[in-house]
Amino acid sequence: MKQYLLASVLGLSFINGALANPAGMSVERSEGGKSYFNVFLTGSADLKDGKFPGWCADWDRAIEQNRTYDYRFYSSYNQNLPAGLVDHPEYLDEVNWIANQNFVGKDAGTGLGITTSGDVQLAIWTLIDDSFNDSTVGPYSQARVDRIVELAKKSGSDFHPHCRQEVVIVLDPGTPQSVLVEIPMKHFKKCVVPEEG
Repeated sequence: MKQYLLASVLGLSFINGALANPAGMSVERSEGGKSYFNVFLTGSADLKDGKFPGWCADWDRAIEQNRTYDYRFYSSYNQNLPAGLVDHPEYLDEVNWIANQNFVGKDAGTGLGITTSGDVQLAIWTLIDDSFNDSTVGPYSQARVDRIVELAKKSGSDFHPHCRQEVVIVLDPGTPQSVLVEIPMKHFKKCVVPEEG
């Protein structure tokens, strides 16, 4: 979010939204999956019900699996995220770029092996979290983590997804950790992403 570009130029616009009904979310670890965990959403007027790839945004705060939480959401492009929701929101452009590369399961190149969800989760924490460790991510390679972070900083600055890509939404379930969820842009009418709800 280095320089906020006019949404109309990019075909993205952000509007204020409000939840008409309580919205629920739950998470389930995705062992061997394409993300750190699966996120299940229900009941939002703005976000479709379903299962979506998700990532942990705050290692210091725990969230229970298979428990339903009410939540508010924020576009990762919202310039006014609540304080403390993400330690370093200035790197959410890069996180959106990472989400659209589908790294997990691909060869990282230069002899680094196959990228894991642990690699991607640690890269995300490196960019946006003040403190974390590797105790919960499963298999990873620090060399692959470093490579993802390097690529994201090089190519992801000022990244904005188009209508055939995914946008990262920040879910705030209250006292548990905030969660990053990948939502296809096509799920939003005319690819207009609500700023918050």
